[in-house]
Amino acid sequence: MRNQLGALLLFVVFLDPFTGGALAQNQSGTTVVPARLETEILKTIVFITVDARKPGRLGRSFPYSGTGFLVSVPDDRLPLIPPDRTNVYLVTNRHIAQGIDQDEKGNCETLQIDKMYVRLNLKIPVNGIRAEKVQLEISSGIHWYFPQDPAIDLAVLPVVVTEKYDFRYVALGQMLTSNILKQKNVVPGDRVLTGGFYSGYEGLYEIQPILREGVLAMIPDGPMMTTMCAPGNVYLADLHIIPGNSGSPIFVIPTLGLGASVGLGGVPNTFGLLGVVSGYMFETASLTLRASTTWTGTLNSNSGITMMMTAQQLSDLLNIPELQRRRHGEPFPIQIIQ
Repeated sequence: MRNQLGALLLFVVFLDPFTGGALAQNQSGTTVVPARLETEILKTIVFITVDARKPGRLGRSFPYSGTGFLVSVPDDRLPLIPPDRTNVYLVTNRHIAQGIDQDEKGNCETLQIDKMYVRLNLKIPVNGIRAEKVQLEISSGIHWYFPQDPAIDLAVLPVVVTEKYDFRYVALGQMLTSNILKQKNVVPGDRVLTGGFYSGYEGLYEIQPILREGVLAMIPDGPMMTTMCAPGNVYLADLHIIPGNSGSPIFVIPTLGLGASVGLGGVPNTFGLLGVVSGYMFETASLTLRASTTWTGTLNSNSGITMMMTAQQLSDLLNIPELQRRRHGEPFPIQIIQ
């Protein structure tokens, strides 16, 4: 939480959709070029690794990986400054946090989770290595929070991230909730950007999220089957994602393009948070194989259409009564990443 002032000062162009700025001046009058916003986006991202096993089975657990990102929610009782007056949450998918997997028939089953880790980059490398892996101490006291609707594939964990890590927050005010989408006239065809874990190369000396770009493809006017094996509201993007990208934030790119000084609706440049990657849609084809007997089956392939949970759903989750009470002074244990 003490890192919020630094995040605010460095991130004023990026995280606050109602403030702007292009170039800063230092005391000597020398022009300082700000960091690229795409680079700052990557600093909100952490890698999540889970050791899990099939329910009721003994033996070694197997790992699976996903993506998470950090969100800050200011304490509405107090001014934003000093910087410790904010609340930070790690955001990912429910299916990552709870170990929910789909079997071959498309039914959801819950895995037994043994351990869960996050990986972040250090500000100062240790023996040339910047990435550090930290185990999350999930318990009855320190636990993930989930939406009441079981179809919504989101999870948040209250955390404190110490200053030794090189990270940024996504601000609550940056979320493109339903009303803001209408105000800013965000529609299918708008460009979007996401960053997350890439299983092909996660980084040798530091975590290196992969950036991918596409367009908002559809805002369905009714529920679709989600990754939680239940119908719910989602957005669709023409954006190719792969396993490991689950939990990645998806941003709307400012309409004047990368690095432009003015963004959505004429407001200062910002990457608005549109949603959270949940999964991808399959293209299917029937298969018939004839030999001594006949086999039939279905082939599935990635269609390139990404399903995402919405920023409105994330905002609603961050404002459930229990989290509001805790932001307003109710004592509770919290996960410290240090």
